[in-house]
This record gives sequence, structure tokens and C-alpha cells, in this order.
Amino acid sequence: MEIVVLVLVLIIAVLISNIIASKLTQIPLAFIEIAIGLLVALIVPYYRHYTMDPALFMLVVLAPLMFYEGLNTNMRVLRRSLSTTFSLAVGLALVTVSIVGLTAHFTLSELALPVAFALAAIITPTDAVAVSSVTANIEMPEEAMQTLKNESLFNDASGIVIFDLALQAFTTGKFSWTFSFFDFIYVFLGGLLLGTILGSLLVSLRTFLINHRLDNSSVIVTMGLLTPFFVYFVAEFLHVSGILAVVAAGLIHGIQQGRLRLTSTKLQVVSNTTWEVLSDNLNGFVFVLLGISLPTVIADISYRNNTFLLLLTGVSILLYSVMTLLRYFWLRMGFATIRVRPEYKNTNCWIIALNGIHGTITLAMAFSLPLTLHGSPFPYRNDLLFMSAMVIILSMLVPSLILPILLPRQKAPFLPEDATAARQRMINYAVQKITELNEDPLETQAVIATLHSQNKPEIIKNRHILKQLFAQTRDVENEVLDEMVTNEEITEKDRRLYQRTMLLRDVRLDNSILKSLWLQLSYRFIYNFKRLTHGKLWRRKRQEIQHNPALMKKFKSKHDTLVEIENRTTQRVFEYLQSPKVNKENPTDISIVQRYYRERHRRYQNSSDSNDIQEELFIKAFQFEYNFVQNELSEKRLTRELATALYEQISNDELIYMQNDELYD
Repeated sequence: MEIVVLVLVLIIAVLISNIIASKLTQIPLAFIEIAIGLLVALIVPYYRHYTMDPALFMLVVLAPLMFYEGLNTNMRVLRRSLSTTFSLAVGLALVTVSIVGLTAHFTLSELALPVAFALAAIITPTDAVAVSSVTANIEMPEEAMQTLKNESLFNDASGIVIFDLALQAFTTGKFSWTFSFFDFIYVFLGGLLLGTILGSLLVSLRTFLINHRLDNSSVIVTMGLLTPFFVYFVAEFLHVSGILAVVAAGLIHGIQQGRLRLTSTKLQVVSNTTWEVLSDNLNGFVFVLLGISLPTVIADISYRNNTFLLLLTGVSILLYSVMTLLRYFWLRMGFATIRVRPEYKNTNCWIIALNGIHGTITLAMAFSLPLTLHGSPFPYRNDLLFMSAMVIILSMLVPSLILPILLPRQKAPFLPEDATAARQRMINYAVQKITELNEDPLETQAVIATLHSQNKPEIIKNRHILKQLFAQTRDVENEVLDEMVTNEEITEKDRRLYQRTMLLRDVRLDNSILKSLWLQLSYRFIYNFKRLTHGKLWRRKRQEIQHNPALMKKFKSKHDTLVEIENRTTQRVFEYLQSPKVNKENPTDISIVQRYYRERHRRYQNSSDSNDIQEELFIKAFQFEYNFVQNELSEKRLTRELATALYEQISNDELIYMQNDELYD
């Protein structure tokens, strides 16, 4: 139950963070999420002394995140830069741990050398997710960003393996360079190999299911979501790197996804959307958890005097500075190469050096430090936690301040007002073409109303005005009924029967949503209760009507009369809504009223022809929109980025219509 509550708290915190970030675009999302996590820890008593379970964190948060990173990695780019990637992820990681560990040991002489190396291993891995969050508003060089992403895929494992070896050396008091080297190779390469094998087997199973038409999204997508957990479990059981195993499995799945191309498109859309939402939330969880954990970290070292706290802070700054300089000189001296023009090399080296941001793995490893050693508290555990948290915050804060000076702000490919104007022109073009087809007026109006909703949703600004408009249309309907009764086209009984159909609408307008719902449920309850208590009588009467031609004829005649009344009233209402008598300053309210009458008309008609006409009109409307964008692009009246955005909207709208066409019917 505690885990469920924690997940709900995290989801709400991430949701609030995203809302705030949409308004405060100058502040990186990660900082907002950390601040929200800090507030949760201060406000909710349960989380004031929260300690994260590292094993659970690695499995539930990190495994799916690293799988998703592998899934979205461009294999062509990775193969091209494989030497650079492993130079940074393995070579630089080993050098960083060695130098930073020695620096920590000599700065804090009371810190045992293995513990210092453990600290260095904790703060060495980088986090591409944190980089993306911090640089969201900055124009990052593509080659530099790709290098950072590829590095973060593999250097996590380097840090974890070295961390485990350092802890083992400290707890046992024994250390063997030969054993450690082969153990590192086994864990590192074993994770890659196992992930490749399991990923290939799962991809083969997935391909088999798709080829045999068992490509139900509830099966395939669920398989994909379970894959990182399964691979991580097996890898940890075999004592190889679970992180590298899920990365390798993700890379294999990414290759298969690229080969699917246009097959199983619906499945790919569902899968991509699911993973995108899950990834965004898990990324948010990481930084919210960091914020929640900070008060605990600070409280655990509060027994220290202020001088020692300043010393720990100073050491954290020193270690971060050493790591940043090591990254810069590693690239500048050519141990890893970046494909950029010579004049941009120095800038790119600094960009990659500053973007060695730490986050997910650093936090998880810091909390995985043992609580006790041989029955006593683990030495300097709280100090290591504090320094790790300081390095994480420094690694995010420094690039947030310096990168905007080195790099230009990210420019939107087009302005929102340009997109709105282009979308409106596209809709107007499609509406004009649909109108020129001279199809059924009601079906045409239904399609046109839906097209207009592409630019802005129908929002009721003033419910009173809407009620007045419905009252006016009710008067129009009553006028038609009076005329038909006067002309003896219908009887008074027919009029009363038809007027009952207007009752539910008036109830909905005159009452709140909850009261309207209560009235509908009450009506349904009474109706079903009568059917239950008088079921035999109802069935007997139905059978009498079905087997009695005279009664069937009378019943059909009554139905035809109601349909004719509805036809006449609907036609007169639409004429009234288009007349000068109606105030055209409230087009949204008029559109809502028109839609109500169109939907009612379709229910009365219950005609498959109407559905077919509307479906054909929708298909043509989408095609007209595609044609408009293509023409505008060829005439250079639209930028390629804006055209792509419009194409994407049309495609999504078309997909939604095909999936939910019953809503339009």
C-alpha cells in the first residue's frame, strides 16, 4: 500500500511540475521537480525521513528508462561513433574514478581509499535525461548531444561495477587487480551479451506473433513493457550488469522497430505513445525523489559542526571541478573524437565537459551504500550521501548558468500564431471544397463543424446564452408543431409524444451536471424496475405487436409520424439559426446547438446511408487538407517545419476519426 501511495504522490508531483514548467519556461524542468519533491518532504510528515530503496529504484525506474534510451538510439550513429562512446564510457570512467578517488582520499584523509573510490564511482556516471532537461531551451550541437546520449548508455555500468568492487575491497579488506579486472570484463561484457541474446529471443517471439496476426496491442505492448524487468531480473541473477543488459535489449528492439516500417502502424503508434508517457513520468520520478531525499540527507549530517559541512561542500565543488576538467582534457587531447569543424572543437569540448550531468544512477548508488558494516554503522555513509547530492545539484546548476552564454537559445521553428493562421486557412480550404460537393446539408454541416474544432475546441463561455438559444429553438419547434396540428397533419397526441423528446434536453440545461445525471439514473432505474416487475406483460405485448399486422402497421405509422415531425422541426431550426434573428456574436453556442440537432436527427433517421455519406465526406475533407498543405509548401508559403506539424495533426485527426467514428455517427 505504501508503494501505491508513493507512486500516486510521484505522479501528482510530476503533473504539477509539468504545469509549472509550461509557464516558467526559463527554469529547467528538473529543478522544478526537485523543488516540488522538497515541498512534498517538508509538507507530508511521512516523507520527512524518506529513504529510497535502491534495488527497487534500479528495477522499477532505471531499467525501463535505460531500455527506452536503447530503443530510441540511432544504431547507425552509434556504430559510427563506437570508439568515442566506449572511450568516454569506459576509458574516461576508469580514469575519472582513479583521479577523483585519490583527490577525495587526500582531501579527506580520514576517508579510506576504497570508500573514496566508491564515492568516485557514485559520482562518475552521467545522465542524458538530466542533460535533455537542463538544455531544453538551448540550441545544443547535434553531434555533442548524440555523444552525451551514447556515453550515458554505457558508463552507468562502469560506475556500478567499480562501485561494487570498491565496496567489496573495503568490507573484506582484500583486493586483487587481476580478479577485479576479469570481474569487470565478466560483468560488463556479460551484461551486453545476455541483453543481446534475450533481446533477440524476445524480438523473435514478437515477430512471430505479428506475422501470425497476433499483433493485438494489449499483447505486444504489454510484452514490450515487461521486457526490461525480465531482462534485468535474469542479468542480476547471473551477476552481470542488469543496466547494460536492458540497454542491449533496447538496442535490439530498436533495430526490429525500424524494420517494421509501415507494417503494424497502429501497434507502433500505441507502443511509442505508451513508452513516451511512461518515460516522461519515470524521468520526473527521479528528480522528485531527489527532492524528497534531500531533507533526509541534510538531517543525517546535522550532527556535524558548520565547519565540517563547509568542508564537505568545498570537497564536493572540488570533485565536480576535477571531473569537468578531466572530461574537457580527455576530448581536447584526442582520446575521444567529435566530428566537428576544427574551429568549433574547443567549444564542443567544453559543452560535453559541462554536460557531464549526474542524476539517476548517482542517486541510486548513493542510497545503495550499506547501512552497517560488521554490526556498526557504515563509516561516513551520510557524508557520502551529502557529497553525492551536492555533486548532482552542482552538475545541473553550472551548465544551466554557463551554457546559455556559450550557446544560443533554442528557437521555435515557427510561431504559435503562424501555426494558428495556417491551420485556419487549411480548415477554410477544406470547408469550401466540402461545401462545393453539394452533399446532404446536415451531413455536410456535421463534417464542417468537426473540421472547425481542429483549431479550437468548443468551450461554453456563458451557459445562460446557450440556454436562451435553446429556448428560442424550442419555440421554433413548437411553432412547427402548432402549424402541423392546425393543418391536421398530426394529432394533439402526436404533439405531446414528440414534446417528451425535448424534456431531457431541457432538464440537462436547467440543472447542474450532477443533478441531470441523477435524474437520468432515476429514470433508468424506474424503467428497468418496471421491466423487471412487468416483464411477462411487456414480452406478451411485444409478441402481440410482432404477430399482429394491424398493430405493426399502427406502430410503424406512429414512428413515421415522429420522424416526419422531427424532419420538419430540424429543418426549420437550422433555417432559424442561419437567419438574421440570431445573434452571430456567439458562434460557439450556435455550433453547439446545431450539433445537438444534427445528432438528434441522425438518431431519428437511423440510416446507414447518412453514416456512409458522412464517412465519405470526412475522408475527402482530410484529403483536401493534405492537398492544401502540399500546395502551400510547394508555393513556399509554408515552412517545412510548419507543414510537417500540419501533416502530423491531419494524420492524428484521421486516426482518431477512424478509431472513434461511432462518436461522429
